[in-house]
Amino acid sequence: MKIETVWNSNLLNLIFIFESPPLLLSLKRIIKKHHMSIRILTAFTFIMVFIGCHSYIQRTVWQSFSRLCDTIPSPTHSITNPEIPDAKLTVSWIGHATVLIQIHDKYFITDPLFSNTIGLLVKRYVKVGIDPNILPKIDFTVISHLHLDHFSFSGLDAISKNGTLVVPDGSAAYTPEFDFGDFRELKSWEAFEKDGVRITAVPVQHFSGRYGFDVTWLGEKGYTGYVLEYCGITVFFAGDTGYDPDLFKEIGKQFKIDLAIVPIAPSSSTGLGGHVHVSPSGALEIMKDTGAKYLLPVHYGAFLYGSTSNPLGPLERLLTEARTHGVFEQIIGLEVGQQRVLF
Repeated sequence: MKIETVWNSNLLNLIFIFESPPLLLSLKRIIKKHHMSIRILTAFTFIMVFIGCHSYIQRTVWQSFSRLCDTIPSPTHSITNPEIPDAKLTVSWIGHATVLIQIHDKYFITDPLFSNTIGLLVKRYVKVGIDPNILPKIDFTVISHLHLDHFSFSGLDAISKNGTLVVPDGSAAYTPEFDFGDFRELKSWEAFEKDGVRITAVPVQHFSGRYGFDVTWLGEKGYTGYVLEYCGITVFFAGDTGYDPDLFKEIGKQFKIDLAIVPIAPSSSTGLGGHVHVSPSGALEIMKDTGAKYLLPVHYGAFLYGSTSNPLGPLERLLTEARTHGVFEQIIGLEVGQQRVLF
């Protein structure tokens, strides 16, 4: 852990740095631009973090600390051949929200995260499903939002840089210079095309910020979903999201989606989930609203969230409900380190 003390308008801010050194440059730019907001919110933020943590956060951190000396097991499966010749659509679940997507000859990766912990606090229950060193050349890397478990600097550092890095509106100031071949920052419903690929940022329901206090000026910026289109194949990646029928029905109207990649945890075990995280039931509703042919559930199993004692519980509930609704065959229920050729 690296600690840097930064003076800001005669206010001493003690900033704990859990990430790679390039973060310091981004942090200094942010502080310089938004010093008044930081001055007002710093004290409040530290009180919330060190005194008044939400019980969910307390349970998550406590569970990780209780396992501090435990060995992280390897997954039952491991991706050893990430490139599938002649496949039209292949998905490989690396863990959490990290998915390697092959659409014909193009490779996409979502929210790459390979570290054993999130922010040195939340520990994995199972290692990642691939050795990052055997990843193919990544054509497009998409980041859904700024949170540490989705926008991982070490994760970005581990992959090839000759492709395009895509981030949500408001994220450029947080992005170290990794020297990717191309960089795009997209607003909701903004799209770009490159090498026959079209990527559109689409609205989802989550929340922004990376360090707590920065949510004030980011507002509705800093998080998004994406629709990836190439050679007649369309994939929707939701990132992290709560359920909003209007948003997802509109996405379904705009695109003919083959696969929806949707989180299913952490959330309540009943209903459609909370404001920022859908439940398994909510994920099925998103599949229905978007008209997706298949659903790949993610964001469960790799870490133990404070809301459940069974890392695989969300998947079990999803599959049970999918049987009830007659869509069981449309669920791509993978274990960490498994891959599936859809077309």
